[in-house]
Amino acid sequence: MYQIEQMEEKAVLVGQNESELNELELLVETAGAKSILKMTYHDRKIDPAYYIGSGKVREIREAAETAAANLIVFDNELSPVQQRNLEDKIEIKVIDRSQVILDIFARHAHSRESKIQVELAQLEYRLPRLQGRGVEMSRLAGGIGTRGPGETKLEVDRRRIEKKIHRLKENLKEIKASREVQRSSRRDPVAALVGYTNAGKSTLMNRLAGADSYTADKLFATLDSTMRQLELPVGQNIILSDTVGFISKLPHQLVASFRTTLEEIENADIILHLIDASNSDLERNIRVVNDEIKELVEVDCKIIKVFNKIDLIEESRLADLKIIYPDALFISALKRINTNSVVEKLNKIISEEMVEVELDLPYSEASWVERIHNTAKVYEEKYQKNNIYLKALLPQTTAAKLKKYRREA
Repeated sequence: MYQIEQMEEKAVLVGQNESELNELELLVETAGAKSILKMTYHDRKIDPAYYIGSGKVREIREAAETAAANLIVFDNELSPVQQRNLEDKIEIKVIDRSQVILDIFARHAHSRESKIQVELAQLEYRLPRLQGRGVEMSRLAGGIGTRGPGETKLEVDRRRIEKKIHRLKENLKEIKASREVQRSSRRDPVAALVGYTNAGKSTLMNRLAGADSYTADKLFATLDSTMRQLELPVGQNIILSDTVGFISKLPHQLVASFRTTLEEIENADIILHLIDASNSDLERNIRVVNDEIKELVEVDCKIIKVFNKIDLIEESRLADLKIIYPDALFISALKRINTNSVVEKLNKIISEEMVEVELDLPYSEASWVERIHNTAKVYEEKYQKNNIYLKALLPQTTAAKLKKYRREA
């Protein structure tokens, strides 16, 4: 069996504009390679053979040779044919943005669920790229696109990969069923933290709920969904759910395989859309996340925009954002600036959906007492001869269930 030599990957990045290439550079560096050159091409009709024109292919080859690069990374997804043709012409390894993101996910997957989801996405991405590529693919030589949970070499039989994909999908079905059982037993409303990758969701989760989620100033630092309970001043508990971050041109294989995780957003009562206020492309990032939210949640779901990292921007910029987004919150989760405003906003929304009631519960319904203490604010409680008297602020859904025990004014 031949030995794959690991060498530093020095990448030439190819994309339509500088802004896209800046983000691609961050992705490539997160995946462990070094960006040494950026090249742009004019927006034109996509070439079915090479994605870009043959003249640009020659230009990239010459630039890569001059810079001693050993990797070409395209910002747009390449078809299997385009990827093969480009490698044949340029004679070094060629990958696309999707492959880089899949590699980053493979590095950062820790839980059983996220490992299964990433491996499934990797295999479904690689499967159509196996045809006509065998052990002669020495140019792969390790690096981006060859690592991850259940690493699969390109010479593995297609049938074995298809069986593995089927098995992984069955595993995800089991996880989905388990999640649905857990959701059905929840009594508290859910607020999902959603945002572009590296917006600071895990940091905010830690500040609000005293969680210990891993945080780092890099793309896709965490993939595993985290849930924590937060008690609001109104007496109602709320569940905070931190999910995987979004990014422009997220590979469709990942969106499909992470469906069970994204369902936490679908089932949320409130969406906290976290935005990195210091990002120069924040408007584009907002659009990307908005588009994903539209695909996942109901139109009437309450969405709160939360601009994070305000400590990193000028006062004039902050003032402009407050004018453009008058209903948004402005915080720094890392510096603990205005984070209480998030709790106050959640408390206001939940309290508006609660009603003050007086109850005369028969002792046969005493089990409700603990449930009410867990989900409501109790003002008064008396154990009387024939019943239990409670005066409490209840969620409207709970109050409706206890309607026949309510004391009329």
